[in-house]
Amino acid sequence: MLQSDIMVSSFYIRHPNNYFIGNRAAGSDYYGFNFDLPDYPTGSSASKDICPPGNPLASFTNNVAHSNTFHGLRINNLIARTYPCSDTKNEYDPNYLWSANPSIPTVFSSFLSYKNLKHGFVAENAGNYILTNFTVAENLFSGISVYVANYTK
Repeated sequence: MLQSDIMVSSFYIRHPNNYFIGNRAAGSDYYGFNFDLPDYPTGSSASKDICPPGNPLASFTNNVAHSNTFHGLRINNLIARTYPCSDTKNEYDPNYLWSANPSIPTVFSSFLSYKNLKHGFVAENAGNYILTNFTVAENLFSGISVYVANYTK
């Protein structure tokens, strides 16, 4: 079994360039919305020319997540950039990512997350996010938790 088979989500997302509008994610065993982005696709879609973490989110608006066992909205490894597959490493210039490959803001709008048993919204390895009309309430651990990206990978 894959890790994704064990950690069930109402919406399991492997590439951000999609439209998520007016959805409801309720009562999942783990996550409501789970953006779990691999560095590159695997299996029959394997390619080093496609880099999900660097691609922009098309749209995430008017969505609701409630009563999930873990998080309402979980994002792992979404750092949209101007050039999604560009090398982000430069040992001589720690600001290389920002100067040669600027980030693209990722907008999450009109989101409601409540009564989840951990966090309403958690972002791990996070990029440049804009949260508008974002409501989190009665989540057991916290409403919003963000862990900054590690740009040295």
